[in-house]
Amino acid sequence: MTYAPVTLSDLANFVPQAASLTSQPRGWTVANLNTNFIAGASTHVVGGSLFGRSAEVRFTPHAYDWNYGDGGTQTTSVAGARWDTLGMREFSPTSTSHVYGSEGSFTTSVAVRYGAEYRVGGGAWIPVSGEVSSAATTTVVIVQNADTVLAARDCTAGRTAPGC
Repeated sequence: MTYAPVTLSDLANFVPQAASLTSQPRGWTVANLNTNFIAGASTHVVGGSLFGRSAEVRFTPHAYDWNYGDGGTQTTSVAGARWDTLGMREFSPTSTSHVYGSEGSFTTSVAVRYGAEYRVGGGAWIPVSGEVSSAATTTVVIVQNADTVLAARDCTAGRTAPGC
């Protein structure tokens, strides 16, 4: 007996976990400098029932569709990472960063596209054609202008130097 392949619509009752979204700096940034964004999404398994049998669906992130709230968008294959994890200085460009050109309050979002595999009764994983998209929570970024100041000495050691 031959069965039709399982499709994404057959797996509609299996929903991927919502991803999280954070930014660096958190909640604010400086106009014309890089703001780093990180999606919290990982491979995970959701249990349930498929055709009356115990089944599991494994969701694996494949792509991230970023909307930066100012008209800027991009798609990446990575979730992003913290600057310190990447060994980078703050405001360095990353694969998920964005530069805001003006002041304002911007609501950013990311949709994670997952590939899906299923298994019934603990059997082998079977891939399913297509992707499932899941929106993460949004985050608001306040963008402000900043002026730099030159100081005669290190201002962290003492505030007596000119410019501190």
